[in-house]
Amino acid sequence: MSQSPRSSSTDASIGAPAQAPLNILIALPTYDNSVHFDFAMALARLMETFKERGIGFEYIHTASSHIIRARNFFANYFLSHPQFTHVLFLDTDMDFSREAIPRLLAGNKPVAGIACPYRFFDAEKKITSADAGLTLREWQEKTVDYNTAIRTDADGNSSVSGGWVEVNHIGTGIFLVRRDAMQAMAPLTQLYRPPAQYAPYLPDGHFHAFFDTVGDKGVYLSEDLSFCQRARAAGMPVWALIDEKIVHHGASAISGTFMRSLEQRGHVPAVSGDRT
Repeated sequence: MSQSPRSSSTDASIGAPAQAPLNILIALPTYDNSVHFDFAMALARLMETFKERGIGFEYIHTASSHIIRARNFFANYFLSHPQFTHVLFLDTDMDFSREAIPRLLAGNKPVAGIACPYRFFDAEKKITSADAGLTLREWQEKTVDYNTAIRTDADGNSSVSGGWVEVNHIGTGIFLVRRDAMQAMAPLTQLYRPPAQYAPYLPDGHFHAFFDTVGDKGVYLSEDLSFCQRARAAGMPVWALIDEKIVHHGASAISGTFMRSLEQRGHVPAVSGDRT
């Protein structure tokens, strides 16, 4: 059952596209209304930061076993409420720093996320001589998989600037979409009538399938990869911050910084500029 948004704060004057005051719709999907305590603390810090900096926000939540439908609801609610400049998807099992989301906003990218470690870890992975001297936490950070793939040029090169790199896709665990990007993507989606439980919250009667899954060269893509594919098809590049430490809670807490993982694996993109 979806729940109507709660609001706090109002105006801002920094970093928004087209000089508009920042007003963020924070979208929180859950399976059964449960959130991890560390996420609750991170969300509280984020709201404090938004209030301190005069950034407007509301949050919206739905508990659903159908994550694709829930994400589509959030995207369509955002699109049908023009007062919002961005929609911020946050999975409720993440822990992140106070500055992580402000950095996403400051980047002013059309579609952007933070590289997060998957919460599942292969306990059968081998420790090799190249891992000598690493702590267990460092080894885990090095070898765990992350939810993004860096985009390279024809020569296989890429470049990181201020922690930012263009990617083929980024997962929706911590994921920010600007209004112009969603508007550009809408014509590329299938349009439906809203599901009954969401219809009261969508006054325009539109339900675009932004996150519906697609295939690529015979491979089934997840909803986040499918969204990113649509974004790039609409001419909107996808970006990732890869130097933020994220903790992803599951059966155990998996923490990692994608940039450090790449460095330890010996796969370091060219870096230009300092972290801002």
